[in-house]
Amino acid sequence: MTVHTAPLAGAVAESAAEPLGPHFRNLPRTTGTVGDIGEAGWHVSDLLLPTVTLRRSALAHNAELFARWCAEQGVDHAPHGKTTMSPQLIADQLAAGAWGITAATVAQARAMHAWGVPRVVLANEVVDPVGLRWLAGLDDPGFEVYVLADGPAGVDRMAAALAGAPRSLPVLVELGIPGGRAGVRSRAEALAVARKVAESPGLELAGVECFEGVYPNDRSERSVAGVDRFASDLAEVLADLDPLVERDEVVLTAGGSAYPDLVVGAWRSLPATSRPVRKVVRSGGYLTHDHGMYERSSPFASAAHHPLGALRPALELWAYALSTPEPGLAICGFGKRDAPYDVDLPVPLRTGNGPLPGSTVEKLNDQHAFVRHGGELAVGDTVVFGLSHPCTVFDKWSLVPLLDDADQVVGAVRTYF
Repeated sequence: MTVHTAPLAGAVAESAAEPLGPHFRNLPRTTGTVGDIGEAGWHVSDLLLPTVTLRRSALAHNAELFARWCAEQGVDHAPHGKTTMSPQLIADQLAAGAWGITAATVAQARAMHAWGVPRVVLANEVVDPVGLRWLAGLDDPGFEVYVLADGPAGVDRMAAALAGAPRSLPVLVELGIPGGRAGVRSRAEALAVARKVAESPGLELAGVECFEGVYPNDRSERSVAGVDRFASDLAEVLADLDPLVERDEVVLTAGGSAYPDLVVGAWRSLPATSRPVRKVVRSGGYLTHDHGMYERSSPFASAAHHPLGALRPALELWAYALSTPEPGLAICGFGKRDAPYDVDLPVPLRTGNGPLPGSTVEKLNDQHAFVRHGGELAVGDTVVFGLSHPCTVFDKWSLVPLLDDADQVVGAVRTYF
């Protein structure tokens, strides 16, 4: 993963030139620059633990697999940049063919614009005055940003802020589900919002959007049926508002990391439209995959036996066993400040002596993990853990070492949250 697209070259170079310091808590020294890390000759055993690491080969494999799948399905890809907020990894995603990058907030979109990302799908409603002022002030012909709308009040706020702006703001109408988060609840509401957008100065109706991840990521029969219905409903909404769109194409976008295959399947036979449809999936977790949430739900999980193969977990957490105060209990030196715990607790994978079958993380304190084991762990052992839900990994680490398959440190990924 070393080739970067030209638009982000400056941001990648700027990250590489950043001086090291004690705020990078996993590095053994504080001199040099981020770009020097790959030449330092370090092994993972030279790092200060705990640390999260990224496996270079897994990143390259996952990027290639997902890009191939998108090409085969005839869809574009705007991966969710909020997962990593890393100019290096976003550059790699664009180099692999991403049509754009998805953001969740104005702050993220602003960072991506500063890095040189050419197109951002801001997959959220924007109603705050400061965020709207930033959108209104954009006057960069090399940058395109889409935003969402799901009601007249939000459209009115955007229209008031965008009046007199240098150019119109493309807007996607968001479809939701009863009891879910944002989004209109019916086709009639969607059409009403679309009409209001089309009539509002400073706004330009561009298409429709939904996020099917509001359904449980469990691949149960009920969840699959819900996602199929939701994606099909979105296509019907697209046909309803097509006559109001004045652009050369209309955007149809959904598809998180758990159900992109179901979304694309539901879009294979679209209602007739008067202009070309750009179908965009927004999967972000594919790049690193994981040992929990997405390994259970992704169509490319190892147990799914997809024809293209399986995604590989790229993230691991390394920590020492600090104490064995009771038989079968080890206290390891990491906690909630270091690892995600919002969906699943970390999974003990191995030590230098081999795998840890049957071992579990029982709970986390701020900086301690309670690991139940079968007698394999001793004080001072290095323990490697698998993680679940990459979106809540990267925000805990401002710098993530990049490892080759021999656990040599061959670089580092900088994040900006």
